[in-house]
Amino acid sequence: MLGARAERVGEDLRGQLPERQVGRPLVVGDGFPSAAAAPPLAWETQDGSGVRRFLATLGSAFRPVYTAPAFARPGLRRALAFFAWSAVPFAALAGVIPNTKTLMFGSGFQITLQGQPAHWDIALDVLLAMLMQLGSFALDFVALAVPFTSLVRAYAAEAQRPAAMRVLLYRAWLPPFATLLFFLGVWMLPSGAKPDEPTPLLSMLVLAQFVLNALLLISMRATARLACGIGPLLSLVVVAIPLFVCALAQLFLARLITGHGL
Repeated sequence: MLGARAERVGEDLRGQLPERQVGRPLVVGDGFPSAAAAPPLAWETQDGSGVRRFLATLGSAFRPVYTAPAFARPGLRRALAFFAWSAVPFAALAGVIPNTKTLMFGSGFQITLQGQPAHWDIALDVLLAMLMQLGSFALDFVALAVPFTSLVRAYAAEAQRPAAMRVLLYRAWLPPFATLLFFLGVWMLPSGAKPDEPTPLLSMLVLAQFVLNALLLISMRATARLACGIGPLLSLVVVAIPLFVCALAQLFLARLITGHGL
């Protein structure tokens, strides 16, 4: 009698679960939510204002492992919109300080005109600086996306393959934001003991830049594991190869800009 009652209770509980969760584990082996049970990213919900959802999705990048299963959800439309609102503006702004030729940005909020440029010359210079940085960002993104999505496609099930592109679209803002934060810090913070010395907090800015870039790589590996079902060692490979390709692309671009060629 007790066995029959327990069986009926179990059936009632199963009937109360959403259909997508019945028969599927709510957590994976290491204690993180499975793709079936993971909550969606804030950007993909209707909770709160658009600004709140945008900021919450930016903040989710600092929990790369816990939020990785959410990338297993289908659809790229919302991810592309988030990419356009986050990575593209950050990448453009990151090029203003290092690439402009008519403006010299110094420590302690100093801005010095180089020569006597007209207002239109300054505006055009800033626009070209932003476009240069966008081009560099586009090269880096393609160098990461092509090998990463190709490798995930080779080892993951068909339904899990979109997660590779989704994680890149949602986390692509991290490297350009790291660059923007670094140059803003160099410009805003006071210089060293001598005018030509960098800020004493330069090491902190470099560390922050490293951490933000590392968060992208951690997100990629966690997605390969938890959203795509790729094993621990192989998930390292599918991230290491795109990183190597991206480094080669950056080297090629640097040599092209300096005129040394290959």
